[in-house]
Amino acid sequence: MQNIFDVEDPREDKALYRLADRLHYKTRERTVRGQLLFAPGEPVVARKFEETERILRSRRYLSEAWVVPAGYDAATNTVDVSVTVRDVWTLNPSVSFGRAGGRNHSGAEIEEENLLGLGTQVAVSRSHDVDRSSTLFSYYNPSVRGSWWQLGLEYADNSDGKVKTLTAAQPFYSLDTRSAVGFGLNDATSRLSRYSGGVVADQLELRRVQHEAHYGWSEGLVDGWTQRWYAGVRYDEARFAPVAGAAPPLELPADRRYAYPWLGWQVVEDRYEKTENLDLIGRTEDLFVGRSLYAELGWSTPTFGGRDHAVLAQLTALEAWRPAPRQELFASASMAGRLEQGALVNASATAQLRYFDRLTPHQLFYVSLSGTVTHRQDPDQQLLLGGDTGLRGYPLRFQGGTSLALLTVEHRVFTDWFPLRLLRVGGAVFFDAGRTFGRDFTGAEPLGVLKDVGVGLRFGNVRSGLGNVLHVDLSYALDAPAGVKRVQVTVQTLDKF
Repeated sequence: MQNIFDVEDPREDKALYRLADRLHYKTRERTVRGQLLFAPGEPVVARKFEETERILRSRRYLSEAWVVPAGYDAATNTVDVSVTVRDVWTLNPSVSFGRAGGRNHSGAEIEEENLLGLGTQVAVSRSHDVDRSSTLFSYYNPSVRGSWWQLGLEYADNSDGKVKTLTAAQPFYSLDTRSAVGFGLNDATSRLSRYSGGVVADQLELRRVQHEAHYGWSEGLVDGWTQRWYAGVRYDEARFAPVAGAAPPLELPADRRYAYPWLGWQVVEDRYEKTENLDLIGRTEDLFVGRSLYAELGWSTPTFGGRDHAVLAQLTALEAWRPAPRQELFASASMAGRLEQGALVNASATAQLRYFDRLTPHQLFYVSLSGTVTHRQDPDQQLLLGGDTGLRGYPLRFQGGTSLALLTVEHRVFTDWFPLRLLRVGGAVFFDAGRTFGRDFTGAEPLGVLKDVGVGLRFGNVRSGLGNVLHVDLSYALDAPAGVKRVQVTVQTLDKF
């Protein structure tokens, strides 16, 4: 087990780093052993070593993992396997501030992501953003009593309601896993704000209750592919009411209740690669470079407890290509909707292409093109584009409509600067262009193509379990309407570059 800092390295042999290592509770050996895909006496399979590394690196309390053969005994025909992990700092008492789309958000929290070295996460936080103030308590155990069972609990006391969530699952934790089971309960009340032109047009009181149980089975990994089947039941209810003492909403959505059995099918190709300096800075990234497809179909009727008859469907697909040795192209698409009384409602289709070209070891050219179309959306659903959804030079939730398109172009720079051996530093020059199509729910016309340019700094967190990237962007709106500030300063923490 490697600690946060390597005091054998003269650059990290400092009093502060030694103190951090002493104060940090290292991940326990049994915590790591419980996540290995192999056991003593089994045949050596290199693929299991690689997948175990990916599982361990996905844990927020670890930054790196290596699983390699360490020795061979010809007399007994056995192989010794070395498993090494590197810890990160997991106790995060913090005060945060950010700004995106012209609005501020702030918060304070204390979070432990590796309680007593067991991999358990507990957190208490207080936050304030444009939607609400919130006090949150959460607990998540990814390996209950050393098993593959996961348990999550969450309770949020918000200024506009409460959220109570319970999840328990044993997922398909590897490509060769033969079964999975899961349960989920969620009960939430909130105030839903609907936007037009970047301002709140009306508000609704929303009560959402969701319950689910499912079982999955598979034959495991066969010839480089995994097929999985799912069967489950789901209850999904949404109830709406006007906000007491406020102006009535422009349209009050009808209550919805769906209760249905569903079937799902998934196929995943066993193709992964390791890289770095793509979406993160200075951390190993496990790229899925194969093909994946997931399809689901459900049938809700009053017999099962639903309000009306409905067929509910969803489809998700992923694929990756390498057009040239230094280039990566990732495609994703998803569709979802309901069939009610012979008509398609609340239907949406989204697609995205992400292209990476490594110009040099420290420079990367990135392009993202995405789009969404909808048909007869539920009145409480909104398709919005603004400073918080990729159009960085404009206010948040600035445009609404029935479909949208967004283009992002970035020249990314990854430096070797490692201040205080804590943060990796990068930067970007970017251009965004996007628009919505169709009127929003108030009847407002779209504003056409809006463009912005900007520069930004990126600070990659490599010593903490947060594992995120701090963005500091200065952007200039090229098509800002009258009354909208052309210059936006954005400070926010995201999970990618």
